[in-house]
Amino acid sequence: MTESGQRGCCGVDRRTVLRVATFGAGALAVGGVMPPGAASAAPVIYNPFSAYPITDTWEGHLSRGSRGGIDFGMGVGTPLPACGAGTVQNIPYNGDGGHTVTIHHGDGYRSQYLHLSQFLLADGAGVGAGTIVGRSGGAQGAPGSGSSTGPHLHWHMIDPAGTYISPLEYIARNPAAQPRQVFEAASNAGWRALPVSGSGGAVTGSAVASIGSGGTKIIYSLNGGRVFEAASNAGWRNLWTGISGVQGTALAALSLGGEKLIYSVVGGYVHEASSYNGWRNLNSGIGGVASSSISVIALAGVKYVYSIVGGYVHEAHSANGWRNLNTGIAASAVAAITLGDTKIIYSLNGGRVFEAASNAGWRNLWTGISGVQGTALAALSLGGEKLIYSVVGGYVHEASSYNGWRNLNSGVRGDTAAVLAFGGVKHIYAA
Repeated sequence: MTESGQRGCCGVDRRTVLRVATFGAGALAVGGVMPPGAASAAPVIYNPFSAYPITDTWEGHLSRGSRGGIDFGMGVGTPLPACGAGTVQNIPYNGDGGHTVTIHHGDGYRSQYLHLSQFLLADGAGVGAGTIVGRSGGAQGAPGSGSSTGPHLHWHMIDPAGTYISPLEYIARNPAAQPRQVFEAASNAGWRALPVSGSGGAVTGSAVASIGSGGTKIIYSLNGGRVFEAASNAGWRNLWTGISGVQGTALAALSLGGEKLIYSVVGGYVHEASSYNGWRNLNSGIGGVASSSISVIALAGVKYVYSIVGGYVHEAHSANGWRNLNTGIAASAVAAITLGDTKIIYSLNGGRVFEAASNAGWRNLWTGISGVQGTALAALSLGGEKLIYSVVGGYVHEASSYNGWRNLNSGVRGDTAAVLAFGGVKHIYAA
């Protein structure tokens, strides 16, 4: 189901499109690299339509003389999440494109959705990645469908020079810190991964942390340097906590006596924000964090933070005024749990996962788990069982102390993961 070229949208000719397709002189060379004399940062974009089939490709559009686009097959009225943060502009009856939403990313890039059946936000509304901006259309002859011959969504981007570019090509060339949709998988469902989304759109993030509070599962996600909260009892409606300036993928969360706590890295220091203080972000004074991995636990009412400083895991706790102490454990990533009165650290070093316990003087032991990627490491204590979750080959794996740390593929895809025990069930949150 396609349209005939969207010539009513922008004045860019086919010759320019072909230059983009071949990445020739004067076009977008490598995702965000501009011609001499132009300067613009590459916005953070993700694909909110990965669950829908592509019914017409970028190349297919070009072959018919269109400026380019990607069509996703979906029924009329499907909610359309924003692919990235920006400002909304609604363009009714936009030539062949019909009702069109443009998301201005604030750095010269624009994303456009064509053939909408409904606008949902006012012009000038600010959006984050995942915010619903409209509803799909495309039914032939319906208002707003333009030249479309069947229900679908057409998606393209425009760079600061006014050139049409493929969103999927752009994402492939700008993978760093891209937000991804968060999925939830539960052990009692055979780890079947389900998308986490709600009335506010898909929950997305480049880092994820999870807690249980009462009868509610809560996810904290990092998106464009801002921390968001989404709760299962609110239909996963994503809300900005007001915490900004978060770096890398460093994010951890804790539930303690009804208080929700977020830990993040800002300016090289671990900060703490609490739901009791309206999420006011406070510098804990723990400095020198060199990696994008932190972990938090609570034991006997004391909060413990584990972070990487100078390539070593350090421990700081609220009872000592957050004084940072070197455990002597070399690592690029860390996760922590409690087992009885013992604090246990899992660390990633050279692609191998190690275990160290406070009641053994932090003596570091290799668990036998290898092949772990990046800084993706999480841990869980459940009924005396110690569990490690890591990412291997793009999948979240589980290893248990009950099986001698044998690493098993859960089948849940993701580059980053968080874990939660809720009602006796193990939950993986992956993005």
